[in-house]
Amino acid sequence: MNRTIVEIIGFLSLVGSLAFVGVEIRQNTSAVRGATNQAISDQVGELMLTIATDDNLARLVKRLYDGETQNQFDPVDDMRLFMTIMTGLRRIENIFLQIEDGILDDRAFDRIGLSFYRSNYGREIWQANRQFFDREFVPFFDELINKE
Repeated sequence: MNRTIVEIIGFLSLVGSLAFVGVEIRQNTSAVRGATNQAISDQVGELMLTIATDDNLARLVKRLYDGETQNQFDPVDDMRLFMTIMTGLRRIENIFLQIEDGILDDRAFDRIGLSFYRSNYGREIWQANRQFFDREFVPFFDELINKE
């Protein structure tokens, strides 16, 4: 009789411990998602602030939005824009990979500013460098920038 009671108590303790661990994992996952979403917002804000506070970069981005192509920029300006676009593309690829891993959901793409990548210049950079990105990301991003 005593042994049965001890086994029942042990079993209930085990079930309680597993339930507690499950709740902790759920809370941790929620915290990670929140922190990751915040990091995405921070990165977008940082990029926007960088462009807004750097007169030269702001002029280049204005030209990008005006429809200029890569060959219309001098080599130094082209490198500035290239690095800016590539940084953004890597950020988007990272979001994609986090969605694939179940850390984020696809609402994360609502904050990335696709017009930057849909510009003539952005498309040229993507086409010239897409082979350097995750093979599953490439068709996804192709569809994303072509969706209006």
